[in-house]
Amino acid sequence: MKKALVIPLDDEELLDLCRIILDEDKEGALRFAVEHLRKPLHQALEGG
Repeated sequence: MKKALVIPLDDEELLDLCRIILDEDKEGALRFAVEHLRKPLHQALEGG
C-alpha cells in the first residue's frame, strides 16, 4: 500500500532544498530530512 507524505515548506525551506539538490549536499540532505520528515514519517507509519 502506498502512502503520501505532505511536507509544508516555506519559501526559505524550498530554496534550501533546491540548494541541497544542486550541490548534492549529503550532510545537508540528512539534516533537512531529519528536520522536516521525522514527524510526517512517524504519523504515516502510525496510520495517522
